[in-house]
Amino acid sequence: MAGNNMEKRRGRPRSDDPKIKLDNVRLKTSTIIDVEVVAEELGVSPSVFIQTLLENEMPKYKKFLDLEED
Repeated sequence: MAGNNMEKRRGRPRSDDPKIKLDNVRLKTSTIIDVEVVAEELGVSPSVFIQTLLENEMPKYKKFLDLEED
């Protein structure tokens, strides 16, 4: 039955918090190694570690640059 609500959907599931991949970000090898070592010690993936760092540091830069929304 085409159009049935029970039919299987294709593609990525939708998310309330979509993620994007930053393909153009380049890091020094030493930085990559540091990220991997610290992430391993914390028991998280490098991606989760970097995301956490960015989420925690971004408000500081937004405030410094007066980019905060009221």
